Amino acid sequence: MNGNPSSILIIDDEEPMALGLKTLLEREGYRVTTSNNGMDGIRLAQETLPHLIVCDIMMPKTDGFAVGKKLSENPATRNIPFLFLSARIGQTDKLRGLGSGADDYITKPFDPRELVARIEAVFRRHERGRASAEQEINRQIERIQAEISNNLSHELRTPMTQILFGLEMILRDKYEDPEEIKRFVETALSQSNRLNALIDDLLFLGNLDMKRAFGLRQKINLETDFKQTIAARQELYKEKNLRLQIQIEEGVMVHAPRREFRQAVRHLADNGLKFAPPMTSVLIELAANGEGGGVLTVTDYGAGIPAELREKVFERYYQISQGDTRQYGGLGVGLTIARSIARTLGGDVAILPSERGCRVQMTIPPAPSDML
Repeated sequence: MNGNPSSILIIDDEEPMALGLKTLLEREGYRVTTSNNGMDGIRLAQETLPHLIVCDIMMPKTDGFAVGKKLSENPATRNIPFLFLSARIGQTDKLRGLGSGADDYITKPFDPRELVARIEAVFRRHERGRASAEQEINRQIERIQAEISNNLSHELRTPMTQILFGLEMILRDKYEDPEEIKRFVETALSQSNRLNALIDDLLFLGNLDMKRAFGLRQKINLETDFKQTIAARQELYKEKNLRLQIQIEEGVMVHAPRREFRQAVRHLADNGLKFAPPMTSVLIELAANGEGGGVLTVTDYGAGIPAELREKVFERYYQISQGDTRQYGGLGVGLTIARSIARTLGGDVAILPSERGCRVQMTIPPAPSDML
């Protein structure tokens, strides 16, 4: 007797056959449900999600092939093992049954022992496939975890090294030239800001995973919360000699949590500046979207993002999971964070179609300020 209480759904319009199969398989330790027509069988399969479906082919109205097709179209049922049971013994019928995705095809009349053996074989094959899939998933998870760990270490160590180096040079060599001291202090400050931004991102992701809501909507200061945020990112790419254009529509008034708004702007601006080729332009536009709303569009003239990857790039750590082929720094969470912020406010971030370069747009719907 089978010790595993797997569930089996039998779909057969011949009631004596269905009851006989039910009795046989329950003696083997399976939990069995029966249905005497195709439509009812589809409903039961979707409601109960059995571990295996045994289905007759020749049934009125909805035959076995139609049942299999319908269930294969539903993500919840498409991977349930499916076994055809039929009086049709022709090779064409068998090939059609197996070609439709069925795991096995048994002709009537059959030896009960053969049926049980076939069912057990189907379960074993699927168990091996599931175990293999789990092993592959675990390998992928381990690989991504290792990449995250390595790159997080790099992203933390790089600015910290430059901060410590600058401070050590100032203290050890005791520069008398104010310009030299200023240069080292500016480097330390820039890298401190980079480190602080990384910590902000990690804290945001932690709060996102814990489903913690962020701050109230406030009136955004376009000078400090928008322009200065962009200027700080531009400073990191000054060696590329980019022409940055910022265009703000007259009368724009955005209501958003200031900290998170700055975080989204920082990432969207950084993406444009990072991927823009040297000596090219980056255009950042902020347009009104009703009172309290806004539309931020960042356009660069880099390689762009293929249409098939325009959703993929929003996956957390997507850039990291490029292994040794990574060309750019960062953790690959910028677009994830920007979209999460926008969607929490009822808006979104999307990659717009573009003949040249890349256009990323964040939409924030209108809303009153929560602060008086």
